[in-house]
Amino acid sequence: MDDGLRRLGQLLSLTMEPAAVHMLSQALETALVLCLPIVAAVAATGVVVGVAQTIVQVQDQNVAFLPKLIVVALVLAIAGAAGLALLIRLFNAVVASALKLVGH
Repeated sequence: MDDGLRRLGQLLSLTMEPAAVHMLSQALETALVLCLPIVAAVAATGVVVGVAQTIVQVQDQNVAFLPKLIVVALVLAIAGAAGLALLIRLFNAVVASALKLVGH
């Protein structure tokens, strides 16, 4: 009976394995590395378009959308292969760590 309670305590434990914490940190870091260039480029484009719209006195939201869309497409075209390689590396690391966690 004592062994069963110990196992139940292990199952209900809220502590994570160090490998799981490492996988989570790698996933969050990868997400940050993938998203940051796109968000920064869109933010910079928004500022430039906003200043241009203020100077020209055109306050149409549709005018601001097309440059941002073009910038996102350019960033993805330029950095897409590197981002995909990063995702593949993360996938391989997660699969390898998951196999270690289950004991295979």
